[in-house]
Amino acid sequence: MTKLRKKGKGFTLIELIAVLVIMAILALIVTPLVMTIIRKARISADKRSIDAYGRSIELAIASYLLDTGKFPTSIDQLTIEYSGNEVVCSTIQLNSDSSVYLTGCTVAGRSVGNYAYGTDKSIITYESYAIGDKVSYNGVTYYVIEDSNSANDTVKLLKENPLTKTEMDDLNLSGITIEEKNSYGTVQYGESTDYSTSTVKQVVDAWKNTAVKSGDSAIARLISLSDLTGNLGYEYYERGTTSGYNKVENTPTWGYNSNYRYWTMSSNVDSSKIWDIYYDGNFGGTAVTNGDMIRPILELNKSAEITKVNS
Repeated sequence: MTKLRKKGKGFTLIELIAVLVIMAILALIVTPLVMTIIRKARISADKRSIDAYGRSIELAIASYLLDTGKFPTSIDQLTIEYSGNEVVCSTIQLNSDSSVYLTGCTVAGRSVGNYAYGTDKSIITYESYAIGDKVSYNGVTYYVIEDSNSANDTVKLLKENPLTKTEMDDLNLSGITIEEKNSYGTVQYGESTDYSTSTVKQVVDAWKNTAVKSGDSAIARLISLSDLTGNLGYEYYERGTTSGYNKVENTPTWGYNSNYRYWTMSSNVDSSKIWDIYYDGNFGGTAVTNGDMIRPILELNKSAEITKVNS
């Protein structure tokens, strides 16, 4: 006798359609969520790429400053070491404190919206200084000889007094003899007439390392002919067979001192020699080998902590 086996119950067409509808609904719900997660992850990665690019530019700025002693005026002057997705920004602003501001950036051709790296320092207003303002920076007093009023926001400061013998001794200068005159330090100038290789420049460069706070950007040097003939009022004269530069009635007395004479970066007509400011304020016509003090200048960014001093 043949036995009949009962077949299992299968899915009906309606049930299959219901399953497909449920799966479609789940896909509609889950897919946007997944795509949003992927998109957010990609945007986050692109922002990190912009940040990495910005830090690379800032390192390049620091390297440029160390190599040249000057601030770069364009990103084209920098050697940027960056590895990652290509970053292109419509705005690359080099700030005067060696930071960078990036905006309008794309990463590998993808827009990152209005994301920006750094701060737009161009909207920051700094203190405005008048010529002759007495200021303090890092515990030392200076006179303002020029306010740049430029994109670099720098100010030129002339040290109130020359370097003392104690200040120079603390620099631990090797091979340089320091003598004392009226409590100030003097050095033997030597045979060199080139400021870039002179003993005087060695002292100024060593002093900069102690005078400038860590993180601040500055250039240290001697006062120059352009400084003297600029806001300090020195004028060119020619009398018979002699010529040179002298102070005028409006030349500020704080630019010189009857107790000392100090080095400058330029002679009357030859910027390759070091000459001096006399006790009476006139510009020296001959170089000497000793007896002059070193009264340096700092070209300092206004982002540094500079405080006006009440005279």
